[in-house]
Amino acid sequence: MLNKYEHRKGHGFKKILNSLTFQLTAITALAGVVLYTALFSTYAPVHDTLHELRHALMFIPCH
Repeated sequence: MLNKYEHRKGHGFKKILNSLTFQLTAITALAGVVLYTALFSTYAPVHDTLHELRHALMFIPCH
Protein backbone atom coordinates (compact mmCIF):
# COMPACT_ATOMS: atom_id res chain seq x y z
CA MET A 1 0.00 0.00 0.00
CA LEU A 2 1.28 3.45 -0.91
CA ASN A 3 1.29 6.27 1.55
CA LYS A 4 0.21 9.71 0.39
CA TYR A 5 3.81 10.83 -0.31
CA GLU A 6 4.79 8.02 -2.67
CA HIS A 7 4.28 8.28 -6.42
CA ARG A 8 2.52 5.61 -8.37
CA LYS A 9 4.46 3.78 -11.04
CA GLY A 10 1.95 4.87 -13.71
CA HIS A 11 3.69 8.20 -14.25
CA GLY A 12 6.31 7.52 -16.85
CA PHE A 13 8.68 9.50 -18.99
CA LYS A 14 6.35 9.07 -21.96
CA LYS A 15 3.56 11.02 -20.24
CA ILE A 16 5.97 13.82 -19.36
CA LEU A 17 7.30 13.88 -22.91
CA ASN A 18 3.80 14.02 -24.33
CA SER A 19 2.91 16.83 -21.97
CA LEU A 20 6.05 18.78 -22.87
CA THR A 21 5.41 18.21 -26.56
CA PHE A 22 1.88 19.50 -26.17
CA GLN A 23 3.05 22.54 -24.23
CA LEU A 24 5.70 23.43 -26.82
CA THR A 25 3.22 22.97 -29.65
CA ALA A 26 0.63 25.12 -27.88
CA ILE A 27 3.03 27.98 -27.14
CA THR A 28 4.41 27.89 -30.69
CA ALA A 29 0.91 28.05 -32.14
CA LEU A 30 -0.09 30.86 -29.79
CA ALA A 31 3.04 32.85 -30.63
CA GLY A 32 2.38 32.31 -34.34
CA VAL A 33 -1.18 33.57 -34.07
CA VAL A 34 -0.10 36.64 -32.10
CA LEU A 35 2.72 37.48 -34.53
CA TYR A 36 0.53 36.92 -37.58
CA THR A 37 -2.23 39.08 -36.11
CA ALA A 38 0.18 41.83 -35.11
CA LEU A 39 2.27 41.95 -38.27
CA PHE A 40 -0.10 41.02 -41.10
CA SER A 41 -3.41 42.37 -39.86
CA THR A 42 -5.42 44.70 -42.09
CA TYR A 43 -7.73 45.57 -39.19
CA ALA A 44 -7.31 49.35 -38.95
CA PRO A 45 -6.63 49.79 -35.20
CA VAL A 46 -3.99 47.05 -35.19
CA HIS A 47 -2.47 48.17 -38.50
CA ASP A 48 -2.24 51.80 -37.45
CA THR A 49 -0.67 50.95 -34.09
CA LEU A 50 2.03 48.76 -35.63
CA HIS A 51 2.50 50.69 -38.88
CA GLU A 52 5.96 52.01 -38.08
CA LEU A 53 7.13 48.58 -36.89
CA ARG A 54 5.99 47.02 -40.16
CA HIS A 55 8.04 49.58 -42.11
CA ALA A 56 11.06 49.16 -39.81
CA LEU A 57 11.13 45.40 -40.41
CA MET A 58 11.25 46.09 -44.19
CA PHE A 59 9.89 42.71 -45.24
CA ILE A 60 6.19 43.24 -44.55
CA PRO A 61 4.57 45.39 -47.23
CA CYS A 62 1.54 47.31 -46.05
CA HIS A 63 0.64 49.58 -48.94
